[in-house]
Amino acid sequence: MRELQKIRTKTLAIAGATLLCFHNTLAQENNPDIKELPLDRVVVTGTKFDLPIEKSGKSIYKLTNEDIERNSGKSLSEVLNEVPGIQIDGNFGTPGTNLSYYLRGGRDKNTLILIDGVPLNDPSGINATYDLRYLPLNQVESIEVLKGGLSTLYGTGASAGVINIKLKEATQESLSGQIRASAGSYSTYGTSGNLNGTTDKFSYFVYGNYLSSGGFSAASDENSSSKFAKDGFKQKNALVKLGYKFSDSFNLDFLTGYDDIEADYDNDAFTDGNNQQLNNQVRVGITPSYKYDKGKISLKALINLNDKEFISDYPSHDKGKNIQTDLVHEHQINDYLKGLWGVNIQKMAYKVDGANDFSDNNFTIIDPYASLFFENNTGLNVHAGLRLNSHSVYDSKLLYNINPSYLIEATDAMKIKVLASIGTSYITPSLYQLYSAYGNSELTPEESLNYEGGVSLYVNKNVEFNFTYFKREETNPIGWDSSRGDFGGYANLGEDRTVSGYETNINWNIVPKWMLAVNYTHTESDQTSTFYRIPKDKFGFTLNFDATDYTNISAKYNYTSSRTVQDFSTWPATEVVLDSYSIVDILIQQKTLNDRLKFFGAVNNILDHDFIGVLGFTTRGRNFNIGLTYNF
Repeated sequence: MRELQKIRTKTLAIAGATLLCFHNTLAQENNPDIKELPLDRVVVTGTKFDLPIEKSGKSIYKLTNEDIERNSGKSLSEVLNEVPGIQIDGNFGTPGTNLSYYLRGGRDKNTLILIDGVPLNDPSGINATYDLRYLPLNQVESIEVLKGGLSTLYGTGASAGVINIKLKEATQESLSGQIRASAGSYSTYGTSGNLNGTTDKFSYFVYGNYLSSGGFSAASDENSSSKFAKDGFKQKNALVKLGYKFSDSFNLDFLTGYDDIEADYDNDAFTDGNNQQLNNQVRVGITPSYKYDKGKISLKALINLNDKEFISDYPSHDKGKNIQTDLVHEHQINDYLKGLWGVNIQKMAYKVDGANDFSDNNFTIIDPYASLFFENNTGLNVHAGLRLNSHSVYDSKLLYNINPSYLIEATDAMKIKVLASIGTSYITPSLYQLYSAYGNSELTPEESLNYEGGVSLYVNKNVEFNFTYFKREETNPIGWDSSRGDFGGYANLGEDRTVSGYETNINWNIVPKWMLAVNYTHTESDQTSTFYRIPKDKFGFTLNFDATDYTNISAKYNYTSSRTVQDFSTWPATEVVLDSYSIVDILIQQKTLNDRLKFFGAVNNILDHDFIGVLGFTTRGRNFNIGLTYNF
């Protein structure tokens, strides 16, 4: 408690210092040496419109390409774990460790992951979520993390938030590309490259990636008299994006991708094993779009096929099929009002070899939706939406969202934004929860009501301060009921729960070449039995120093508070509290050859802090990554 109180005090002190620096920041307005924060950056996840972040009434945390470059050598899950409000379990284990993610205290099923605006959910998974292990960070251009429910735009699964990952695409040059090579601890080696370009009408992006790691034992051998075997990991990725501009109005884009992972895994917590999982996904999609004077009509159509094989004493081979189509029409109604209408169709199915087929386990969701965005020169912005969730198994459900915000120009140098939001969400059970050996066809969908309120302060594009309070009321939660059947199964637990908390973050260009980013999140629930693994408090800061025009040094500190977990090594399971932990990382980047060649070196967990991420499993100690990228 004493350590946590210190962190809270430091966070408030930094917030106070930010406000007290107001006069100094005003004086820096015309100083060309001060690097401006990109406060005019555009976000799309909160409305599906291109919108300056100052006008967005949702809490959106955006990682730009520059932010991602400052995390060279890390995985996508490691980067997301540092975003305020997100906790990713299994993040510090072996590269092949299964990941669970919690956004604002929600579970995997409460957060929707989009790849280029399309959900690539795996229908064969327990929660039908996207596997973050598939995607290498160097394939990513930017990330938007929308906190708070927005099921009116994105449907089932978007009750706690949306993570929208935008992949890299063709530049405007006729021929360009990148080659990348890296090496690191645990015999980890990676290489990737892309070739891309644009002519008058045709664009192309071709990408390939390979990563291998010798790893270390996934399970902890602290209770064993012998050392456990290492658990390795391999990752292969290929992506092709093609586009053709038939006219100034009509474009057609095509993509196909293949992602493959091979991961060794152990039997259980504290238990060694010689097991392997072979997972791959194939996706093919087209995106035609038509622009006219006051709007745009676009279609995203994609099929995603998943194949998962587990080689162990309990082998299984599962396949998933996810067909997505999203037809959207946006129109500028008048100077103040923009409308968006669409229909989203999802057809999901999965099969288990030797047990059932796609025809046995499937459902279809057809959701028409509409939203309006109002803005005027007084600073008032209002986003409101409706969605009719039409599920082939369940009755239809009407969802709504109302999200006003007000941007105040207090002075020529300072803007203040006040936001609020209320919306409903509807989370239908996954195919696995309905039809697997542990499923329950009598399950009732989960529902939630989300509230959010906050304030943002922008000063001279040198300071950005955000504070948001959130509350989510969940009903009919679905979870594991050990009393069902011989071994347990899924059921509506009958215990409604409320999750609430607050987030604050500060980005501050203190002086030329120095930038400080600080964040703090507090999350809690009235149902501790459904709040396992989630820390109540997370705190972090990044100090970035541009030593020269070509040299950048970045230092990060991240603190995660204690978490309550269940220990299944005994039966019945008992509760165990895992200690808090802190991680310090340092990254150095050096550019040369007119910024074409970049070297990077990173040391993560530089203090070699020994901690438990997941009970019974190991975590990485001090580790390093080095590498280079060459752009041509």
